[in-house]
Amino acid sequence: MLVEIVFMLTILSELLLLILLFISIFFPKHRVWPPPDKRTWQYVVVWSLTFATIAGIAALAVLDWDTFILKHWIRHYIGWILFIVGNAFALWGLKTLGTRASSGLEYKLVTDGPYKFSRNPQYVGDIVALIGVILMANSLYTTIACLLAIILFLVTPFAEEPWLREKYGEEYIEYCKRTPRYL
Repeated sequence: MLVEIVFMLTILSELLLLILLFISIFFPKHRVWPPPDKRTWQYVVVWSLTFATIAGIAALAVLDWDTFILKHWIRHYIGWILFIVGNAFALWGLKTLGTRASSGLEYKLVTDGPYKFSRNPQYVGDIVALIGVILMANSLYTTIACLLAIILFLVTPFAEEPWLREKYGEEYIEYCKRTPRYL
């Protein structure tokens, strides 16, 4: 019963984030992400839902551990490797970009470090880490929640890119020409 409640709350958080991203993409005048400022409802709501999603996925992985179809022991090693490599790449991106810009607030355009290879290295790293969680946890609930989180990471750049073009203009457009969105 507890796992089903955690699953529903996690999926609800993810679906609300997805709705907010679509609002940002299709109605830019009502943009929620990136937030206008740290002291806004957009910032609080997006980050609250994000933390609820992360906590939900972690709880699902623990509560529903090893109840799905992957039974071979090698999945643990592959999962851990993906989890560590993905988090390392995401943390490299976070360190390079800084926490202010990583939390969606205006800073400066960063094009070095992992941003030479990807315009969204944090999202790429998070996706790889989530695939690792799927392999390690071997849980249907965790798999569904992680796949929805991966969709969020794939959609988020489409909410950010118009804002980045507006803020950084030709410099950002040139950066986009030489650096892929993901890899």
